[in-house]
Amino acid sequence: MLKFLKDKLNSYDANSFINELFEASKCLGVLEAQINGYHFDNILIPFLHQKEAQSTMYIEGTQTTISDVFEDAIRPQSNNDKVIIEFNNHTRSIIYGSEYLRNNSFSHSFIKNLHKKIMDGVVPPEKQKTLGCYKEKDNKIVNSAGTLIFTPPSHTETKKYMDELIGFMNNTSDGINPLIKAAIIHSQFESIHPFDDGNGRVGRLLISLYLYKAKVINCPFFYMSEAISQDKRVYYNMLTSSRGESYDDWIIFFLKKCIVQAQIHIGYIDSLNNLYEQTKRELQNIINTPKFDQILECLFSHPVLTSTYLADELGVTVGQAKRYLDALEAIRILQSNDKKRNKTYYFIDLLDLVRRA
Repeated sequence: MLKFLKDKLNSYDANSFINELFEASKCLGVLEAQINGYHFDNILIPFLHQKEAQSTMYIEGTQTTISDVFEDAIRPQSNNDKVIIEFNNHTRSIIYGSEYLRNNSFSHSFIKNLHKKIMDGVVPPEKQKTLGCYKEKDNKIVNSAGTLIFTPPSHTETKKYMDELIGFMNNTSDGINPLIKAAIIHSQFESIHPFDDGNGRVGRLLISLYLYKAKVINCPFFYMSEAISQDKRVYYNMLTSSRGESYDDWIIFFLKKCIVQAQIHIGYIDSLNNLYEQTKRELQNIINTPKFDQILECLFSHPVLTSTYLADELGVTVGQAKRYLDALEAIRILQSNDKKRNKTYYFIDLLDLVRRA
């Protein structure tokens, strides 16, 4: 039976992970400084949203080609593609959650809305009515082989457990380090398993949103699914261990993944900066137009382009947009699919960076 937080909050020894906590806090400080010095939030933040969506889907066993997602953005043709729907849902949920929490606290309705947004169109039609609702029948947690791992609280007790968890999330005076709280919150949420489906997606999103609300990070950008996806099996094993007598092993694992994720993000910022400056220099040699900055920004926010899409973004003719794209292809910043009509251009260097795990 799952313990309530009030009966388990003392079941960890801070001395056992003091080094990891210090290192995680330091790495997040370095990352925060880099974010503050990065002037292209309209490029970086969507980039990190996309990486998080891709990684959390991978944990759930769904894999997507990032090029397909960008192609759908410029030429929507796959409204029934559940992979694209799931990806876009996740991105929208991240944006909704961060905007809501700027002025509001965690609540049942907020968490239910997150669930509804992230799972809409993903579950079968007969389960659409379960979206945004706590489970109405008991569920269970099984491993990949179907073996029962844990039985969450009964559906009749879900609200009672969630009442306590939400109160814990909103309590700013308990003196618990926010990184430790984030680990405990994630463990308890996944153990309550309040929804019929989608608990992992919502639970991992809540890590990021809690750290943002607790002001550990100043932008809603620190998403941990990429680091977790590197050790999916260990992640699930550690969650299972957290339901025992001690949180120690789980908190150590969680903090180590914070360190890994911060380092990954720092690497992305460095790579984006380098690619941006290199691309800017190359463009300056061939394009002389008042639209220069818009073209550069469009490349980094939409690395899959058509002349029609670029024309709409820049407010120029399709012919002029095609001339810009062909000029970029000539110096190998872009590569096209060689179609004579409806040609698509790919910013391969940026796509490779987004794909990198």
